[in-house]
Amino acid sequence: MNVAILAGTDPIAVQSLLNSAGAPSRLNMHISGESLLNDGSVVVLFNIFSSLFFYELGIPAGYGSFNVGEGFAYFFRLSLGGCAIGLAFGLCTVMMLKFLNRRLSDEENVIQVVLTVSAAYLAYFTSEILCLCSGIMATICCGIVVKVLGGTFVNNYKLTLHFWQVAAELLNTL
Repeated sequence: MNVAILAGTDPIAVQSLLNSAGAPSRLNMHISGESLLNDGSVVVLFNIFSSLFFYELGIPAGYGSFNVGEGFAYFFRLSLGGCAIGLAFGLCTVMMLKFLNRRLSDEENVIQVVLTVSAAYLAYFTSEILCLCSGIMATICCGIVVKVLGGTFVNNYKLTLHFWQVAAELLNTL
C-alpha cells in the first residue's frame, strides 16, 4: 500500500522549474497530463491494496475473497470501467457542444464552460459512487474526449481555456 501512495508525483515543482528555464508551454501540458494519469493509476492501486489489506485483517469491506486473479479483475474494472464511463460522458458533452455551437450570444458562452465543468463532475460522481469504478480515470477520459472532439464546437475557445487554466492553478495551489 505504501508503494501506491508514494508512486504519485507532483508536477508543480517540475512545472515551475520549466517555467523559469523558459521551456515551451506544450511541455508543461504534457507533464500535467502525465501527472493526471499517474494520479489516477495511484488511486486505483491504492484501492486494490487497501481492499487486500482489509481482507487479510478480516474486516468486511464488501469485496469478499481476494486473490491475485481477482486483484487483476478489480484493477481492470476500476480503470477500464472508469474510462468507459468517461468516454460516454465525453461523447454526450461533445454532442451538446455541437448542438450549442453558434447558437449562443457572447454573454451566453459561459454556458459551454458550465457544461464542461458539469460533465467532469458528473462523470466522476457516476463512476466513483454509482458504478464503483475509478472517478479520476472517468474524469480524465471525459476531458480528453471533449478536448479532442469538442474543441471545434466551442464558441469562445479562449474563455474556456482561460477558465480551465485558472481552475488548474487554483486547485494545484490548494
